[in-house]
Amino acid sequence: MKINIIHSSTDIAGSNIRAAMDELIRNPPDGGWPLLAKHAVSFHEWNDRIIHADDNIVDPDADLAIFLARHASVNPIPVLTVHPAGNFTTADLGGNPRELGPAAPAWMRAVLRNHQLYAPEGFRVSYEITHHGPTNIHVPYFFVEVGSTESEWRNTSAVRAAAMSVLTADPSSETVIPLIGFGGTHYAVRQTAIALETRGAFGHMMHTRDVGTIGAEMILQMIQKSGAIAAHIDKKAMSKPEADHLEKILAGLGFPEITEGDMHKLGSLSWEMWSAFVAFAKEIDPSAKLFPHGDIPSGTPAVVTFPEDFFSEAFGGCEEELFVELDRIGGMFHATGKSGKVLPLVLTTSERRRVIAGELIALSIQQITRRQGTTVEGDLITITRRQFDAQLARMQGVPSGPLFGKLVAGESVTLPDGRTITPEMVTNTVRSTIHIPGLENYS
Repeated sequence: MKINIIHSSTDIAGSNIRAAMDELIRNPPDGGWPLLAKHAVSFHEWNDRIIHADDNIVDPDADLAIFLARHASVNPIPVLTVHPAGNFTTADLGGNPRELGPAAPAWMRAVLRNHQLYAPEGFRVSYEITHHGPTNIHVPYFFVEVGSTESEWRNTSAVRAAAMSVLTADPSSETVIPLIGFGGTHYAVRQTAIALETRGAFGHMMHTRDVGTIGAEMILQMIQKSGAIAAHIDKKAMSKPEADHLEKILAGLGFPEITEGDMHKLGSLSWEMWSAFVAFAKEIDPSAKLFPHGDIPSGTPAVVTFPEDFFSEAFGGCEEELFVELDRIGGMFHATGKSGKVLPLVLTTSERRRVIAGELIALSIQQITRRQGTTVEGDLITITRRQFDAQLARMQGVPSGPLFGKLVAGESVTLPDGRTITPEMVTNTVRSTIHIPGLENYS
C-alpha cells in the first residue's frame, strides 16, 4: 500500500507526533517498524487546519491517509484517540454537510489496540464518533489524535505513544469484522470495548443525539464508506423508540445487526460461517441464540437433535456440567430458546455431525447411568429409577412434613406408634423407555 501520513504545521499535537515519529524512525527496533517494512510511506505537512483540507492533501495514487492531530474537548481528559471523518448533519468543523469520508476500519482498530499497549499512565484510549471534516478525500483515511489540552499535546510520552501506535500498526495480522456503530457519547465507549476485545472494527460511528433524525440514505452512506458487513446498536445508550427507528431502517436495507455478546462468540469463525449458522438456527427456532464451544470448523451447518425427555433425563438441572463437556468435545454450538432454556440440540457441521452425535449420546447415557439404572436394546433406552412416593408414605401413616424430607434423603423414620418406616417401604420403581433413532450405531 501507498500510505500518506499528514500533519498540520498549525497543530501542536500533530507536529509533535510527527517529530516523535521521525525520532523513532532514526532509532528503529530489531526488524524495523511494521508500517515502513510492509508499505510505501510518505510524509506530508499541511499549512492550515486539516479539517478544512481538500483532496489535494493526499497523493493521487495513495491508498490510505493517516492524519496526525490534536484532540480538544470542553471536558478535557488525557486521551489517545482514533476516528473517521464526516458530518451527519451540519458542517461546523470542516467538510460538507451530511457527507462522510471513506473510513479505514481495520487500520483504525490496529492503531486503537496499539494505543492500549503504549498509552502513558493516566491516559484513556478511545474511538471518537464521526464528527468533523474533511469529507472529500478520495482514499480511506482517519485521524490519530492526542488530547485534550496543550499539556497533553506537548506531553513527550503521549505523542511518542501515538507515533508508536502508527508505526507498529499491522491490520493484516488478523481478519476483522468491519462494522458501523450507533449510540453512546463522543468517546464511543461500547464500540471501543468491542474493538479492543473482539475482531470488531468500526468505521463510521454515530452519537445517540443524531439517531432519532437519521434516515436510510445516511445509514447507507455509513455502510458503503465503511465497507461494513454488520451494524452494532448500543441500545442501553438510547431510548427504545430510537433503537426501533434504527432497526426498522436496517431491516429495510436488509443489513444485519450484531450484538456485543455475539461479537465475543464469533472467535475465529468467519462472518460467512457465523451468518450461516445463525440463519440455520433461526429456521429451527426463530428466537434461538447460539453459544459456541471450541473452534467451529468451516462446513455446512447441521443439527444433532435429542428427544426432549432423553435430554431432560441426562442434563435437566445440570446445564453447567453439559457446557463443560461440550467445551471438551468442541466444534459445536448449543442454543437457547425464547425463555432462555437450553434447547435439546446442538449445531455443528454436516462433516462432524455423526461424530458429535455419537459422543453426545454416549455422554448422555453416562450421565443418566450415574443417577439411575439404564439398559440399551437396539434404538431403545430404558431408564429405571426409584423415587419417593408420597401416597405410599401416607398409607403407611407418615405425616407430611419433616419426616417426608428424611425419607427422601434416604433415612428411616420412627412413627409415634413405634413402627419404623424405611425408604424402601415408600419408594416406587419407575421405568421409562425412550426411542432414539440410530442409537444402536453409537451404543
